[in-house]
Amino acid sequence: MGNRSATAQSGLYHYVWRWHFYAGLFVAPFVLILALTGAAYLFNEELESVLYHRILSVDPVLESVAASAQERAVLGAHKGSEILRYEAPAAPDRSSEWTLRRPDGRSVVVFVDPATAEITGEIDDGSRLGKVLVGLHGELLAGRFGDLLVEFAGCWAFVLLITGVFLWWPRKGRRAGVALPRFSAKGRSLWRELHAVPAAWNAPIIAFLILTGLPWSAFWGENLAKLGALDPLAEAMAPTPNFIASPSAPLHEAHQSHARPARLEGNPQAADLPWSIRKAVLPAGGGEQRVGIDSVIRAAQEYGVNKSGLRIIYPSGPAGVFTLSYVPDRAQEQRTIHIDPADGAVLQDVGWAQYSPLGKAVEFGVETHVGRQFGAANKWLMFASCLLLVLTVVLGVVTWWTRRPRGNIGAPPVPDDFRPNIAILIAAMVLGLVFPLVGVSMLVIILLEVGRNGLQRLGARRSR
Repeated sequence: MGNRSATAQSGLYHYVWRWHFYAGLFVAPFVLILALTGAAYLFNEELESVLYHRILSVDPVLESVAASAQERAVLGAHKGSEILRYEAPAAPDRSSEWTLRRPDGRSVVVFVDPATAEITGEIDDGSRLGKVLVGLHGELLAGRFGDLLVEFAGCWAFVLLITGVFLWWPRKGRRAGVALPRFSAKGRSLWRELHAVPAAWNAPIIAFLILTGLPWSAFWGENLAKLGALDPLAEAMAPTPNFIASPSAPLHEAHQSHARPARLEGNPQAADLPWSIRKAVLPAGGGEQRVGIDSVIRAAQEYGVNKSGLRIIYPSGPAGVFTLSYVPDRAQEQRTIHIDPADGAVLQDVGWAQYSPLGKAVEFGVETHVGRQFGAANKWLMFASCLLLVLTVVLGVVTWWTRRPRGNIGAPPVPDDFRPNIAILIAAMVLGLVFPLVGVSMLVIILLEVGRNGLQRLGARRSR
């Protein structure tokens, strides 16, 4: 009985190990990209301050000229261009930022000294360091296909974590090489422990980073948001009360009059706005823009959001609105205000109190994910986790390479008579339901494995 149990345990271990092995081979390159770009983006402000020092830095400003004067200077230097967005200086010694679309369709960010309205320089919007890092981190600079690929890798990285923790978990009272690597170990054992032990300690943070990053993904994130379109779940799952999953989805009662409501999602200038706001319906403006930027900033002052880093997105389309976005480090202080460009009326004021439980969870998670929610300690913890993840991946590859037979990929063998138990099947089903891209790919892999085994058995019979 004991031998049978030990054999079953060995079969289970090798089965999980095999899944961990294949997931690791696929995920490793993407995890390295995500970890390195994520680590760099944590310090994006510091990096840009050095890289763009000449155009970002100005003499400390005691009193700024009117935003409309800055606007005129920008448009005067770029005839025929359209203002898309204004961002208030991040500090007294920083320039203001004006994003505009030129007649040739190219978007540029123009930097202005707020004390004099003099232009200090400009950058192509798409080539700015922060945009490049976000593009690599979120979609590998490959659009929607890259977004789906990153999501696919992220979901499989979660499977990699679960299987890795299972393999690391101490068995039969073993304690050595579990909490700390045994540096006295030799060869493969040392490499395995150097890979497994730090990964186990880092696993909770990496799981958190995966789960808080997925709401921004193309498939998983969009379907998470669509849960808010289901009436029984709307109050808890809709990012904000004015939410709708897509223009074709059924409208909530408050928005029955809008046939195809507009959203900020898809607007490049709103890419760094809160997830809950990007998924929400925009109120309709009154038409022709008769309100200037100075009036909008006065409204921001009145509502208490005329602070460093305030972003103002200009109206887009005939029913567009001014969108004021204040996103400080703490998610609880986020604020979004929509203003009618026709008469300056405040159409909507959305803050933490208006977010649903899901919206609050996502925003809190995102701010922690990017290292802002809890200050410097948060940033350095995430940075250390990213570096440890890079080390884990590298050591995992080294571990595989040292045990790989010459001329063979070295996939862990599974006994022919092993069959997954009910717990494994349930775990696989749950993972497949929570992460549909994983579920579909699991089915494909299983079918390929069954087909390969069948061909091997058929070949063995013919050779007899």
